[in-house]
Amino acid sequence: MTILGIETSTAVCSVGLANEIGLQSERSLVESHIHSEKLLTLIQELCDEKKMKLSQLDGVAVSLGPGSFTGLRIGLSTAKGLCFALEKPLIAVPTFASIAKSAILLHPDYKRIVVCIDAKQREYYIGVYEQNDRIVREVSPVHIANLSSALATASAKTLVLTDRMDEVKTKSGDSIMVADVFTYCRGDTIARMAIEQWNAGERNVWGQLEPIYLKDFVVRAQVKLEK
Repeated sequence: MTILGIETSTAVCSVGLANEIGLQSERSLVESHIHSEKLLTLIQELCDEKKMKLSQLDGVAVSLGPGSFTGLRIGLSTAKGLCFALEKPLIAVPTFASIAKSAILLHPDYKRIVVCIDAKQREYYIGVYEQNDRIVREVSPVHIANLSSALATASAKTLVLTDRMDEVKTKSGDSIMVADVFTYCRGDTIARMAIEQWNAGERNVWGQLEPIYLKDFVVRAQVKLEK
């Protein structure tokens, strides 16, 4: 089966293809607020590159969060629209698990991966994962906490992936390896994990899927005071 993967949970807009015999291809852009403009373009470019039609896909996979509220909504709504139009299944993939999977594939020597993404107001979305023979296991559910809490789980064999590298490096010192999380936000990993989930018997009712936010969306109105 060939799956299209969509990753829009951060400033990265990434799409990728994967199948059961190892085909993987990916296209991405790293820029805030471009998902609605560029996502469908990237999908079309990817299909053109592989000389395939959307109708040839066996399913669509999407990164479900947590992360950017707007990015997650755009990714999921696009995935739902494609699945409705193509009559294909939709597979939801946990964002942080896919990031950890991408990191393990590139850095198999690290035994623990901590994903630490800014959730605003001095809070972070935190996910902790361990690997054994490149099989990723969630140590604890993704949650919201402060930076000190995230780094408390780290050691010399830990790779911390974050979108706030300066802050994390300042807090952790030189004892922990810190890397840019955007490198590991990949649509092809989303597609690859979706195939694993599908083969394990996981199924989603795509019409009922909602992003994993973990915190409430707050709208702040700007009030202009008259002189």
